Amino acid sequence: MAILITGSGGFIGSRLSILLKENDYDIVTFQGDITNRNKVLNFQTEQEIETVIHLANVIDKKNTEIFRKVNVEGTKNIVDFCKKNNTGRLIFLSSLKVLSRAGNPYNESKREAEKIIAASEVPHIILRPSMVYGPGDKKNIGFLLKLAKKLPFMPGFRFRMQLLFIDDLAQIIMKSLDLPSNQVINIAGRAISYMDILKALKGLGYKFSIINWPDFFKSVLKIVCRLPFSPMPAWQIDSLLADEIFEEYNWRKLFNMEETTLQEGLLKTIKNK
Repeated sequence: MAILITGSGGFIGSRLSILLKENDYDIVTFQGDITNRNKVLNFQTEQEIETVIHLANVIDKKNTEIFRKVNVEGTKNIVDFCKKNNTGRLIFLSSLKVLSRAGNPYNESKREAEKIIAASEVPHIILRPSMVYGPGDKKNIGFLLKLAKKLPFMPGFRFRMQLLFIDDLAQIIMKSLDLPSNQVINIAGRAISYMDILKALKGLGYKFSIINWPDFFKSVLKIVCRLPFSPMPAWQIDSLLADEIFEEYNWRKLFNMEETTLQEGLLKTIKNK
């Protein structure tokens, strides 16, 4: 039997695929458009699919309709594929941001996708990771590293975030294959400040000065991100600067693992850029 992965070519999917192959799992990848219902439902493979790991989604599109089309309708198609093929289990990668007070298109689309899965009769596990970083990350921490390399100074904003290293998440997804079905698991990295990240980068050889900017510059940044040339939509900046910290729960004990430290994770990210 095989594991079918959607989004296998993405940031998380590519890392997970390598890990599963290294551990002798037989994997099949769905390369098509998950919003194409006919293509999803008629997808065929020589191997019987035991588990579907659904990673395909969109995160930072400015066209908010795409969130619903891919993250919600696409997930519905995957659920129906599982029903049609009597798949043993669906592992869905959601986001810890479904617990956020912020109402943005990404959070809302993930909430809707979770409801579709929970209401189905498909055995499932829903994983909710916090912000993921590591080699291949072009957004969030990846974007920060790009700026830190080019700029002589970095703004010293005051906010916290919860980071999860990509290899840790890949291990968690793989270990989920052995867990009982029909559960939701929140996976929050330890809370660290943005300033901690900047100091860690300086310790790794990045040469920039840290300038403490007043909080009102956050508002200026949000305005800039509403301009057409912005690398990310304004709501994503709002989410990043929200300083929302979620309970860490007991996922480390559940998966019997220690998470990668910030220093180690950043070093691996820099070396593999």
